[in-house]
Amino acid sequence: MRLTSPAFDDGETIPARYTPVNHNELPPLEFREVPAQARSLAVVIEDQDSPLGAEVTHWLAWNIPPETGHLDASALPEGVRLGTDSFGEVGYTGPNPPEGRHHYRFRVLALDGELALAEGATRSEFNRAVDGRILAEAELTGVYENYIDEAGGEGAPGDE
Repeated sequence: MRLTSPAFDDGETIPARYTPVNHNELPPLEFREVPAQARSLAVVIEDQDSPLGAEVTHWLAWNIPPETGHLDASALPEGVRLGTDSFGEVGYTGPNPPEGRHHYRFRVLALDGELALAEGATRSEFNRAVDGRILAEAELTGVYENYIDEAGGEGAPGDE
């Protein structure tokens, strides 16, 4: 299985439009080579360098139809459920590290069925629900680093 984004390549900078400082949009994601036996997909976005610890979740989504080839902020497929991120919000919270360069891991999981989780489920509830049900997974890593410019604006070097 493969996970890519037309917005950034693996290991490259996530454009500022996908951060809370700007539009806070979910970057477009593309899924390829999903196993034929997959019955649903799930996506997890997490900050791997957060000083808060391991699993700082920026987005949780599940019950994505396995035939979904493209996902973006404009229209989620019917039936998709969103979880609560590490900031207490249901939905997407883009990269906004307090300091330094952070790596954001985007993971897509191919699952053997849909998850019986309510909208707003927590990461720990999600982890329990997918335990033993993952058929395949793929990752994409983007990086982001905040800076303060001379005028006091935030962003990343070279952003629009």
